[in-house]
Amino acid sequence: MLNNIQTFDINSDDYAKFRPKYPRGFYDFLIQQLFSRDKMWDCACGNGQVAIDMVEYFNQIYATDISENQIINAFNHPKINYAVMQAEKTDFPDNFFDLICVGQALHWFDIKTFFKEADRVLKKGGVLAVFGYGFFYVDNEIDNLLQKNLYLKVKDYWSERNQLVINKFKGISFPFTKIESPVFEINLAWNLSDMISYIRTWSAVKIYNSQNKIKLENQLYNILKNVWKDIINVKMELFSFIRKK
Repeated sequence: MLNNIQTFDINSDDYAKFRPKYPRGFYDFLIQQLFSRDKMWDCACGNGQVAIDMVEYFNQIYATDISENQIINAFNHPKINYAVMQAEKTDFPDNFFDLICVGQALHWFDIKTFFKEADRVLKKGGVLAVFGYGFFYVDNEIDNLLQKNLYLKVKDYWSERNQLVINKFKGISFPFTKIESPVFEINLAWNLSDMISYIRTWSAVKIYNSQNKIKLENQLYNILKNVWKDIINVKMELFSFIRKK
């Protein structure tokens, strides 16, 4: 039976194409918190969505993920060094990084062990940034259809780890000194095919499809095709936990 971790090896190239990017203003805010911009770690990088957006800021970027297929489909750049590696146990030197980013991934970790590893490899005065996003919103009509035909159908197919990110990491005790952050929002211009391609990357959708022998995304497309007009503005709340060592 397909499990949540295995889903990241299915259609791995879709993550690079269809997962949302984080706003430039959020990255600018992170950079303002740093003493230096030599080395950064994009931890659980997927296809390197964060790493590729940060190349203009850093001399070197190290991007790691436990999924070899994700790394194979990663964005290439001479500043980015990719490796298949666990978040909790790396071969990086002590006091190595100015910034560690974990985008939409902390819930898959052994969190306490990862925080110890982050403490080891992060420089004094360096920043740990853990961030993510929730479900997307369009308008009342489409949101109601999504609730009935997507969210409710897959709600029992999310793992307990997914519930951590759905609940915005509530209850997690983060290390280091808290940095207050402004509120940021992800804004996307999607047609219906963009949205369908995005939900195809969800672990819960992949497991739902596998167990029910259907393609939920195809059903959803047929339901929405008469109400989703051309390009629509889609919003997601960005939540973050930013800490300075």
